[in-house]
Amino acid sequence: MKPSEIIDHPFAGAYAKRLGVKTPWQGHLPGPKMEAWRFTPLRTLANTPFVPASASAEVDVTELPRGVPLIAGAARLVLVNGAYREDLSDADFGPGVTISTAEAFASSSRSPLALLNAAYASAGVSIDAAGPGLRPIHLVSIGAAGAEPAAFHPRLRITVAPGASLTIIESHVGLPGQTYFSNPVTEIALAENANLRRYVSVAEDSEAFHLATATISIAAGGSLEAFHLGLGGALVRQDITVRFAGRGAAARLNGAYALSGRSHHDFTTVMDHNVPDCRSSQVFKGVADGDSHGVFQGRIHVARDAQKTDARQLHKALFLSRGPEIDCKPELEIYADDVQCAHGAATGEIDHDQLFYLMSRGIDPATARSLLVEGFLTEAVDEISVPEVQALFRDAIGAWLKSRDIARARP
Repeated sequence: MKPSEIIDHPFAGAYAKRLGVKTPWQGHLPGPKMEAWRFTPLRTLANTPFVPASASAEVDVTELPRGVPLIAGAARLVLVNGAYREDLSDADFGPGVTISTAEAFASSSRSPLALLNAAYASAGVSIDAAGPGLRPIHLVSIGAAGAEPAAFHPRLRITVAPGASLTIIESHVGLPGQTYFSNPVTEIALAENANLRRYVSVAEDSEAFHLATATISIAAGGSLEAFHLGLGGALVRQDITVRFAGRGAAARLNGAYALSGRSHHDFTTVMDHNVPDCRSSQVFKGVADGDSHGVFQGRIHVARDAQKTDARQLHKALFLSRGPEIDCKPELEIYADDVQCAHGAATGEIDHDQLFYLMSRGIDPATARSLLVEGFLTEAVDEISVPEVQALFRDAIGAWLKSRDIARARP
């Protein structure tokens, strides 16, 4: 993005601050008058005095935080506060995969957070994949702050060449007890007949803000399998746009979230069908406890010429107590007439008949409740086609249940 484009945008304050002008970027964050942000207020973020993470001299990350699970056999790519750390990453990513760092590249997204990222991002990481049999990549993004809350704006670009297939696992974590703002922007381009499996886990610290924007373009015959897991963070939003650019493109975008305390997690997705004969499916499931807030906004857009589109969307959520809130907003915007499109949404409490059935078989109430919650969430995880990743996310859900003692919570 050119500087003039930023200056002409309401986010000009962010760019001015980068030049040394004292104009707070927080005043330009999206507010509730923007429909896409109606359920996710940013007041706390706006009132937090962040400093650039690069200016925080106290940050010294010399190893991965304890408890970060890694996929065996995957090449490790580590970012600390959005910056590539060669000393913590693997030296060899295998043939066909090229990792490079360069000046921040342009993004096709015009969302407010992507523009903020453009104003502050100093460098980006590119992953270029070509050829068969590529080694999986496990990207670990670590957030860390010093004496003051820190903000960082990572940029990631993933390009998969024609006919190539790549698997990427992303783990977004942070050092405990620290306040930071992670604003990553990811640009993904799948060429003809390319395949990408992308699995994202956001398990930030309870004081962290994580607002992610991802834009994915799929050419003819290309396919995407993605899963997004949300297990932590004070305020988290995963904004994902998939654009179908060629006939026969397909995308499966699924996810799960488990919230407690005052955690807020927002999944906002757009399936943009612009060409004929493409398929998309979405299944998101979540549980909420305490005073948490879950949001799912899913929009399916089918252009006039996108005949033979098959697009489906489903969101289900469970309340684990009386305090949480869940907002669901499915949208179908269809201009073609020869399509198959559907959406569904349901929220409720744990089925007391199922709970009674398990207890009648000698299972104590706490264990029965935990089994039902875990089974509800892992049903979505079953959509993951890579067994190692499926097991990783199952374990993460089990650890979340155990650490928060959800099994003994009462409605």
